[in-house]
This record gives sequence, C-alpha cells and structure tokens, in this order.
Amino acid sequence: MEIEEKKYSVFQNIIYLIKESLKYDRRILIYSIIAIITGVVIPVFGIYLPKAAVDLLTEHADIQRIAIVLGGIVTAMLVIRGVGAYFGSSRYYFYNSMRKYFMRKLFFRSLDSPYAYNESGECRQKYERAFEAVAWGDNSGPTVFYNKVPECISSIICFLLYSSILSTLHIAVVILLLVSALIIYFFERREAACYERTMDEYAKAGRRLRYTRDVCDDVKMGKDIRVYDMGNWLTGLMRLLQGRREKVLKKRLNQEYVTQIVGCVLNFLRDGIAYAYLIYMTLKGHIGMGDFMLYFGAITGFSDWVIQIIWNIGSIKTGNIQVNYIRTFLEIPAEDIEKAECRLPNISDGVEIEFSHVSFSYPDSDKETIRDLSFHIKKGERVAVVGTNGAGKTTLVKLMTGLYKPTEGVIRINGTDISKISKKDVYSLYSAVFQDIMILPFRLDENIALKVREEIDEERVEEVLKLAGLYEELVDRKISQDSYMTQMLSKDGVTLSGGQQQKFLLARALYKEAPILVLDEPTAALDPLAEKEMYEKYEKLCVGKTALFISHRLASTQFSDRIFFMKDGCIAECGSHEQLLDNGGEYAHMFEVQSYYYNADNEVREEAAAWK
Repeated sequence: MEIEEKKYSVFQNIIYLIKESLKYDRRILIYSIIAIITGVVIPVFGIYLPKAAVDLLTEHADIQRIAIVLGGIVTAMLVIRGVGAYFGSSRYYFYNSMRKYFMRKLFFRSLDSPYAYNESGECRQKYERAFEAVAWGDNSGPTVFYNKVPECISSIICFLLYSSILSTLHIAVVILLLVSALIIYFFERREAACYERTMDEYAKAGRRLRYTRDVCDDVKMGKDIRVYDMGNWLTGLMRLLQGRREKVLKKRLNQEYVTQIVGCVLNFLRDGIAYAYLIYMTLKGHIGMGDFMLYFGAITGFSDWVIQIIWNIGSIKTGNIQVNYIRTFLEIPAEDIEKAECRLPNISDGVEIEFSHVSFSYPDSDKETIRDLSFHIKKGERVAVVGTNGAGKTTLVKLMTGLYKPTEGVIRINGTDISKISKKDVYSLYSAVFQDIMILPFRLDENIALKVREEIDEERVEEVLKLAGLYEELVDRKISQDSYMTQMLSKDGVTLSGGQQQKFLLARALYKEAPILVLDEPTAALDPLAEKEMYEKYEKLCVGKTALFISHRLASTQFSDRIFFMKDGCIAECGSHEQLLDNGGEYAHMFEVQSYYYNADNEVREEAAAWK
C-alpha cells in the first residue's frame, strides 16, 4: 500500500510546528521570541560598547560620564544575558518535551492507522524513519527547528543591521562578504542533498543492526546460538551492518569536510581584504578610532552572522527533511473505528457469519489470496478451517474480524454488511487466540483483562483461569494476580511453558466474553498430544459460542461441526469430519498422514499406562 511522501517547504513546516506548539505548550513560542530578542540586542550592544569607550576617551570625558555610559551599557548587557540564559535553559526542557510529544503522536498513529497499512513493509520503514527523525536528541527534526529558526531570525536581523553599518564604509565590503557567503551556501546545499540521499540507506542498515542485536540479547535465542555455533556468524553480520552505516556516515563526513575547508579558505580571504581596507581608511584619516572599532567589530560580526545564517539554513533544511518524514507518517489516514452507517444487529441469541463472493489481494500483488469465497456459518456452529501453509486461512480471519476490507464481495454479521458497522462493534464480537504469543511485562491480572487495574474484575480473572485449567498450576507456584509476567522488567517475573501460555491466552479470550471465538493456529508450537488436550478444553469452553478453529494440523477437526478445507484461497472441500473422510479427497489424505502421529502418541500413552 503506497504511502504518499510529503514534501513541505521550510515555511510550511514552521507554521505546522507553531500550531503543534500551541496545542502542546505555548510557552515554547514565548521563549523562542525572547531568544530572538536577546540574540539581536546582545551583539548590537557588543559592537557599540568599544566605540563608545574609545569615543569617550578621545573626547576626554570625565570619569563620572564614562562610568554612567559604560556602566549602563554593561549592566544592560548583563541583564539581557541573564534573561537569555534563564529562558534558554527552560526552553531546552520544552524542546525535549516536544520530542516526546511527537514520539507519542507517532506511536498512537501506528495504532490508529488501518491495519493493512501497519502490516506493509513500506509503513514499517516509514515509521522507523520518522521515529529516528524524532529520537536523535538535539539533532532531531523538531528540535532543530525550535533551536535554529530563532537563531536564524536573530542572525538575519543582525546581518541586516551590520550590513547597514558596513555600507557606510563602502558597499564593496558588503558585496565581498555576500559573495563569499553564497559560495559557502552552495556547498552547504550539497551537504544537505548528500544527507537526504543517504537517509533511507542509513535507516535500513540501522533497523537491521538493531534486529540482529536484539536477537543476540534475547535469552531465548541463547540455546540456538550456542548449539549451532552462530556466534561468529552473528558477530560478522553485525560488523557488516555497522560497516554499511559507517560507509553512509563517511559519505556525509567527506561532504562536510569539503564544506568546512572551503569555508575556512573563504573566511581567511574575505576577512583579510576587509581588515586591510579598514586599516587603510583609518591611516588616511577618513574614519576615527571610534568608528574603526565599530567597523572592526561589524566586519568580525558580519562574518560570524553570515556563517551562522548558512549553517542554520543548512541545519533547518536537514531538519525539514526529518519533519517531512514525521509528517509523512502522521498523515497516514487514521481509522475511525466508531464510524458507522448502521448499528450492530441484535446478537442476543448468537452470531452468524456470511461470506458472499469475497475476494482479497494484498497491495502490489497481482495474485488473489482469497478468491470468490462464499460460505455461511450458523449461530453457535463450530467450524474448523484447515489447509496447508499459504492456503489463505489467516487472511480469512483478518477479513472476518474486520482487519482487512475485501477487494470484492460482502461479509455479513447476522445479515448486516460489516463495512456498515463500526469497527469498534465488529471487534467487540471476537475473542481470539493467535499463534503469536503476546504476554506483556505487566501484572498477571492486567494481562488477562487488558485493562487498567481499577477496571479489572478480580473474581472474573480467577474464574477464567480456573476454566482454562491454569489456576491450580499458578497457585502451586505461588503466583498471584499481582505477579508480574515475563522477566523483561522484573527478575522475578513469571515465565510459562508452551502449554501454560496457551491456557493463559485462552483465559484472556474467555475474560472478554465475546460471542465469537477465533483460534488462529494457537497450538502450532505444541506437540500433537498437548494440542489434542488443548482442543478438548476449547471444545468444552466454546459451548454456545460461534467458534472458528484455524489450523494446518487436524487436531481441531474432530471437535467441529463442519470443516472448510482451503486450497489456493478457495474452499476446496466442505463437510463434517466423517463426510470428508468418506469423500477420500485431499482432506482425507492429509488426515491419514497426520493421524499417524496422534495414533503414535496414543500408543505411547497406552504402553506407559500398562507399565504402571
């Protein structure tokens, strides 16, 4: 799914950040205005102070007048510097707060954008790029704008003031300084263009490097790393990825060095010529010593302002690229899960699901994953959807639960098109146990209820743990609802075996009390015997619910009312377990192959019982 790349101008992004600041904390703008004022007043006082001192001395002013004039200027400068320093330190705090504000916005947009966007590799890449554009501390896009734009405005004002002063000396001096500035600006543009060209390459290498590092840090991977002697391979891979990042950084640094060398040479020539002319004018008596000090300070300051303007413009352009990355992701359309054309139909006596000529293909794919699929699941019916990997089973679940929209056809809940019902209502119909284990490093009761603690029904948590067959095991291990899960944040965190994890997820699904239970290959990591026992438990607990069992193994089929055997995105066979066996088709062949393992387990169990 293609995501439009945003190309906003610097001015447009300044307006955008001002609006965001007004939403978050308008003090950021007040502090920025103070920074502009102090950034202009202090250097202007600075170049006039030596002139005032020299003029007073050449005029043979009395001590009292010298003390009043110079003391007043110095006192004003100190006060303004103090104000600038105080608000500058406070401003830094707000800049960091704004970075966290944008991090939250990016995170929540990743949650409320359509699920199809989130699954695409392009979306994940753009999220990574946008997050890096915020996470780089003082070099992050928003912080660069909040820092450099006020500095740039101050520099431009000072540049204009100093230009007006120097033009009274000779306009050629101003032209000389401007020409050198334009040459440096040209090299700054090349440096910014190099940064933009390498941004995606740098982010891609960084993402792979972090993933490899996470694999190395994951305790669960330790067995594989040791047994397969993966240490040297992973170390080499990390070196390779670090090398790619360093190669990108080298490109950027080379361009930066060229810019710095050109700048140093031009600064030397520019200032040398200007100072020589100033000395000549003084020796000829065209300007006095006070004016000499003023022009000398203005030339020095002018060079600094030109350099600062150029550097600030370069930083702002780089920051503009990053802000565009942020806005590209933030402007992915949010999904309004409460938008609806009609209300949820009455489900008090159960839920039935109908697919009518439904087809679906993934973005940028010519192949249909689901092809002209039609079926009807009755209220309270238990249906097993089986087939080989890639048959479209998981895609079917995502369509049914409203995560995907059909390319063609209609999906109905109790006769109502789900595209006309709010996503929130559609999601409320389903409790699901997926093959991917999601246990968060929070308290046990929070993991079951997936709510803040004040909203958790503790009695209900205990009840569903008992129903799932996990309560006694937790009690034996002295694990309470206050216990923290996983050892990610707590060294005493609870870890569960594969079978216990499935019971835990089943308890979570039961807590929700939704009318439809979806089990998407939840037992894929279990052995056949444990899988069979788990499905026996599912069978007892889904009484009265419409249930869908998704699997490429056939342990679930004997507990189901009906079986859909999927192949190439279609239902190739449909019927009860006995009917499909009698038909002697692909389902019967698959069952015959897999039943060997279940029979073997039963024989082992019988032999073990006989030995006892």
